[in-house]
Amino acid sequence: MPAKRISMRKTKEVLRLRLEARLSIRKISIGNIQKLLSQSNTLEIVWPLPEDLNDGRLAAMFYPGFDSVSSSRYKVPDWIALLRSGSGVVPSFGE
Repeated sequence: MPAKRISMRKTKEVLRLRLEARLSIRKISIGNIQKLLSQSNTLEIVWPLPEDLNDGRLAAMFYPGFDSVSSSRYKVPDWIALLRSGSGVVPSFGE
């Protein structure tokens, strides 16, 4: 069973804490963090990350075989188009 994927934001923060702030693994270790840091050593990742190493490439390095395209789960819908379509969808803004 493959490990649950960690977001790239969290991955970058862990790498920064370990490689730039020089925190021990024990100080930043929770869940699969030790595995991630061990894998970063194997991949010879440095901090700061190279500018050409975008989230997609970083994800492909850590999670080969997974789709490295950003999730569309958090894209904001086109509310105007939905309202004009008469679909009955009404936006809720955290009432």
